[in-house]
Amino acid sequence: MNFSGNFSLIGDVDVVDLRRLALGLTEEQWDRFSTRQNIYEVHQHTKTIGLVYDLDFRHSHPTRLPTLQIFEAALRPVLWMIADHFEKTETAQQLMKDNSLGYFIRASLVRLAAGCGIAEHRDMNFSLTHSHRIHLPIITNDEVWFTVGGESINLREGQLYEINNRRLHSVQNDGDEDRVHLILDYVLPGEQCCCAATQHPDTRCSPQACLDTVLLKVPCTCHPEI
Repeated sequence: MNFSGNFSLIGDVDVVDLRRLALGLTEEQWDRFSTRQNIYEVHQHTKTIGLVYDLDFRHSHPTRLPTLQIFEAALRPVLWMIADHFEKTETAQQLMKDNSLGYFIRASLVRLAAGCGIAEHRDMNFSLTHSHRIHLPIITNDEVWFTVGGESINLREGQLYEINNRRLHSVQNDGDEDRVHLILDYVLPGEQCCCAATQHPDTRCSPQACLDTVLLKVPCTCHPEI
């Protein structure tokens, strides 16, 4: 989702249990799902384990995958912190009153190989542009650099960040160990994209209403990069 800025720190969370569980995953488990890295060239040096994931990138009714059971207890403090962060505003409270509670539409573990990177790209489908993309480093090192909108930072283990996935972003792991992030997409039902007020003021966001803005056929100038 677009917002004013590149990174937004949500808070710090203990990832000891998540790290232990991630280190216990086998190569067979990491190799079981290869669709993401095969379809998207920018992700060719990554491996993904879906916890809540659908290949059609739906925006509601997410599918809970079997591996979620391994991580579910350790994830609870993370999910609670994220939900509390986004739901405590007056706007969010009204959205939930008018629609329903917020929910996580996707949750995945993504491993980026040592010495490799994720090329610069911009997320461009309806669900990705209408949800809050959150990264939680579980296994990382001092030589991993995450760049969004030209700003590069080293995300530390346990730091929860929302990233502006509507801006060009990339990752480079120059360390000698693989990097593992938990990536989550959080939805507040009824939340409009930043372009809704100018592009379709009388219509709720939908894949049809937002098609041109999602694909940037209509340039977005709502939160200009500095």
